[in-house]
Amino acid sequence: MAWRVMAASATGRSHLDRGQPCQDAYASVQVGQTLVAVVCDGAGSASHSDVGARHVSSSVAASVTGSAQLGADPLALPVDALRSIIETAVDDARGQLAMLALSQGLKLSDHACTLVGAVATRDGGWFFHVGDGVAACAFSNESPDAVSLPANGEYANETWFVTGGNWREQLRLTRFEGAIGALVLMSDGVQPFAMSRAGDSLFQPFIAPVIRYLAGVDETHGSQALHATLADPRTDQITGDDKTLLVALPA
Repeated sequence: MAWRVMAASATGRSHLDRGQPCQDAYASVQVGQTLVAVVCDGAGSASHSDVGARHVSSSVAASVTGSAQLGADPLALPVDALRSIIETAVDDARGQLAMLALSQGLKLSDHACTLVGAVATRDGGWFFHVGDGVAACAFSNESPDAVSLPANGEYANETWFVTGGNWREQLRLTRFEGAIGALVLMSDGVQPFAMSRAGDSLFQPFIAPVIRYLAGVDETHGSQALHATLADPRTDQITGDDKTLLVALPA
């Protein structure tokens, strides 16, 4: 494989205390030299957002890698072509989720979740993003990180969901180019300790040791280590939210 992908989700303290499941999910698929990785964060106010997050993450990752339009080099894609690929993938995921909801007497909004993802080769690619969470690329030449920042709604504690009617207007695409050291995707529960105080770059005292450790272990042990970090009780003092972190390293 061209990439080593390590990822984990940990249920937040507030959800554990209420007996709720983790509402975050992640997925990744590789085809040739291209990686597609996705993290979804289910809305705490939606009754089946954990199902929505799992479905959207896996469906979108598979659909993007399976697109005949993708080609071998995502960087070569015009933005309109990339937007078409992502919109088709999200449309398909929404349609499948709507049918599932209907069969259970539920609504699409009961499965509300955000979407943050990346499609890339080791030389760069694109972030795609609806709602909160963060996508970041740490370049191997120590250039400033490329970052796709969270987008909130009218109020700071609101955000946008791929299950919402205006998701197309909220879909943001960000191109980044350069030799990749690491791709990092995270849900908003990880942001307080993985992003800088300004919020525009990775927080090196946290992420640099993580990447160094992951570079020396296999995917299984790397993912286990990420889970142990995210589930550490000390994180409960920072956030009560679910926490998901995905780190992809070029092989």
